[in-house]
This record gives sequence, structure tokens and C-alpha cells, in this order.
Amino acid sequence: MRVVNVFRSGAAVLVLGFAVLSGGCSRSKSSPQVLFVCQHGNVKSLMAASYFNQMAQQRGLSVRAVARGSAPNSNTVPLPIAQSLRSEGFDVSEFHPSAVTASDVSVSQRVVTIGTTLPGDAQPPASKLEAWNDVPPADTDFGATRGSLKGHIDKLLDEMSRR
Repeated sequence: MRVVNVFRSGAAVLVLGFAVLSGGCSRSKSSPQVLFVCQHGNVKSLMAASYFNQMAQQRGLSVRAVARGSAPNSNTVPLPIAQSLRSEGFDVSEFHPSAVTASDVSVSQRVVTIGTTLPGDAQPPASKLEAWNDVPPADTDFGATRGSLKGHIDKLLDEMSRR
């Protein structure tokens, strides 16, 4: 009986995590949002949002992340990236990248750009913006990208949990 309850709550967290990642869940005041933006919105920002949500949950934090692109050029996740994320327990098969909007920025507590810049109409106050320009390309070395992102996320979560 207990195993079933753990499974059910774990499945609910996975469904909620995916809904938040894809932007399909309304945000509330109790769950601040972090916005990750990379160029195409289907690799680095998706990886960052996936890891962030998992790590925040493990720390018991209610903050959640979404992924967007500054210039999406596809409506899917590259197969090698999707397979690598799946091997880590993230199902991104239904994820479709979308362009960052001014609304995404305005509802986000924090905006993190990863090797890109935001469009002119989507500029947050400097206090909300962070740039991670040292993340290596995932198609070259997925493990190095994962390590870099998780290191940044760990520091960000430490900072957010102190507030």
C-alpha cells in the first residue's frame, strides 16, 4: 500500500514537472518561476529546467523552471538529447520549444540566459537577470554540459533558498 502511494505521488510530481516545463500549468504566487533561455530552446534551457526542477524538489523548494528559446528553429528536441535525458529519467518526448516572450520574463522571479541574449522586448531588470556563457555545447559533450548546468543550478538554488 505504501509503495503504491509513493509511486502515485512520484508520478504526480513527474506530470507536474512536465506541465511546468512545457508551460502548460498556471503559475501561482506560491510557486515562483525561473526562466531558462538558450538560443533554440530545446537543449541547454530544457536541460537546465529539467535539472532545476528535480534539484529544487529534492531540496523541498516550491520554485519551478521553464525553458524557452531566443530563436527557436525546431519544434522538437534533438534525438540524442532526448535519449540522454530519458536515460536520466526525464521524458521530453512531448516538449516543444517556444520563443521567450515579455510575459515569460515578467512572471519570472529569475531569468537565466545560457549562451544567448534576450530579444529587445523581453528585458528584465538587471537584478533578475543572470548569464551563463560558459556552458559547453551538449552535442559535443553531454556530460560536460550536464556538469556545468548542475553546478550553476546548485549555486542558484543555494542563493534562492537563503532568501
